[in-house]
Amino acid sequence: MKKDRTEAEEMLIEKIKKIKSKAKIVNQIVENITNKGMPFGVFNEVSRGSLSLDTVDIPFLAVLMNAIYETTGDKEIDPDIFFSRKEIEESEYIIKDEFKRESLNLPIVLNDVIQLDEQTYVTKIESTLLVRMYHSNIIEYNFETQRSAKYKEGRDGVVPVPDVNKKSVADIAKHVLNQSYLPDMMTLNVYSFETNPVYFDSSNRNLTISEGAIVSILDGFHRLQGFVKAHLINPNLKFTMILSVRVYDTDTAKRYFGQINTVNIVKKERIEELKAEKYSDQVVKDLQTNPKSELKGNKIASAPRISQIADQLTTFSILSYAIEHTFSPANFKEYKETAKYLIEFFGYLLSYYYDEFLGDPQKYRDQYKNHPLMFLGYTVIAKKFFDSKRDISEINEVIDEIDFSDNALISLLNDKKAYYASKRAKNNIIEYFNKKYNEVI
Repeated sequence: MKKDRTEAEEMLIEKIKKIKSKAKIVNQIVENITNKGMPFGVFNEVSRGSLSLDTVDIPFLAVLMNAIYETTGDKEIDPDIFFSRKEIEESEYIIKDEFKRESLNLPIVLNDVIQLDEQTYVTKIESTLLVRMYHSNIIEYNFETQRSAKYKEGRDGVVPVPDVNKKSVADIAKHVLNQSYLPDMMTLNVYSFETNPVYFDSSNRNLTISEGAIVSILDGFHRLQGFVKAHLINPNLKFTMILSVRVYDTDTAKRYFGQINTVNIVKKERIEELKAEKYSDQVVKDLQTNPKSELKGNKIASAPRISQIADQLTTFSILSYAIEHTFSPANFKEYKETAKYLIEFFGYLLSYYYDEFLGDPQKYRDQYKNHPLMFLGYTVIAKKFFDSKRDISEINEVIDEIDFSDNALISLLNDKKAYYASKRAKNNIIEYFNKKYNEVI
């Protein structure tokens, strides 16, 4: 190096702090460093401070600096200031060569496997192999079968990202590096709609994950992130885990994830959604998945609160509670009737007030019509329409009668306890609409 590496580290950290909030530039840098053979999550690890630059080797430092310089054109971070041209070229060769050696493709064969049944297999696996599978984009994060997502502005708009407890990841990495982490079990799910996802050779106890199969992490995402971080610091790390391989379809994977309990407690609302044990839960699932539903897709949040940047409108728990305490479906027939009716009811409601709910909900957040807790009130009104057999197309006549400037209503909607476990707060809103709007219906 032409200068002390400490100067290079300090300059990199300073520049990364200035650009880490600029999504477009960060995406370009990530694409650049990935093309150079570095792991996908490196930049984020460094920008968060979870990967310290004084722990990485010279080639890593040189390639990271060069990628940022090529993207930003910032002359203060020109790698030629800190490295010779030969060092830069050799560093890029080393990183790319390592990436090629570490990169994997399916099929992958696991040895010493015990088969419990046609859907369940158990073996051991080196953390090195898990990390290589992750960096090779073989292991995916399936938002349908995992904990609820967070949402961030990305290159392609608002995108879901895993909800990661950074402290937990750092703690796991620390214990793995210190050899104080006790081996536990990680669970992968392997499935395919087009081919047999796995093949088990019982005579040799080999399990082959087939080419074309989709591999997702069903339990252990924080542990995997901890291993990834630890291996970035010490690539020669050796650690053995118990591995469970499941061959589940999406619904079975959801039930499994709802059944298990992990160190990072999954939000109660997400557990309830995954298990979907009550008929009211099933109604909400239909509202989320039916192609004719205006609430399909991401409009209903799995978390306790909505994500405004994702234009979510209400939460799974709020809607389920509202349906349970108004329509109260007690069997399959009542659940299907309720779901069918509410799909039509909310279809009219959201269409009549398209701008507030579907067009640009952010613009109307302070007007309360699209407030998440208002769906308690709307469900009460839906039940009154249902009982009186009133034409749903007249819903706008009733909604227009609601006084959204009423201090009593505003106070109820601003009660944060209604988002969580407080039944009283939710019941107060339901009672408000039962009393105040009984006559107009």
